[in-house]
Amino acid sequence: MAARRNVAGSKRERLTQAAVDLAHRQGFRKTTLAEIASESGVPLGNVYYYFKTRDDVGEAILSCREDQAAQQQLQFDQLPEPRARLAAFIDSTVANAAMVSQYGCPMGSLSAEMMKEGGHLAELSRSLFATPLAWMEAQFRAMGCKDDAGDLALQLLASLQGAMLLTHSFHEPSILQREGARLIGWLEAI
Repeated sequence: MAARRNVAGSKRERLTQAAVDLAHRQGFRKTTLAEIASESGVPLGNVYYYFKTRDDVGEAILSCREDQAAQQQLQFDQLPEPRARLAAFIDSTVANAAMVSQYGCPMGSLSAEMMKEGGHLAELSRSLFATPLAWMEAQFRAMGCKDDAGDLALQLLASLQGAMLLTHSFHEPSILQREGARLIGWLEAI
């Protein structure tokens, strides 16, 4: 019985990862269940066992993205001081400049698409930015910027998101790279 659960979990994970990848490359609404099945190597009939509705797929994608962000934050939290944590966040974003150039920001694109549609998934997608924004604010507070920690966190996130949008729009990774370097300097000056 335990082996069956591992296989089932493995299929669900493969389906979810395929959905995450496809939604990033071509958009959530353009991604079909057949494409998810094909990409994951799981028979189409099995997709319906794991995901009863399209919203179930959307929830799985959002959950996966949130888990990835949480794991990244845990990694950054191992660094000894908040300025270094924020710099690592910036560096990890810039490290994805080529991918962002081609497909856009994985969080930003997904959030924008789901917010346009409205409904349940739009509400859930707010955490894609709310959680990292709260984490950034905590880092600025720990740096001693208590009165304006929220504004500084918003500035950092908005600058990165804007740079990613322009990087994707112009298919030019150097835009994100330049903004990342500027933000590192800004962070050091605080």
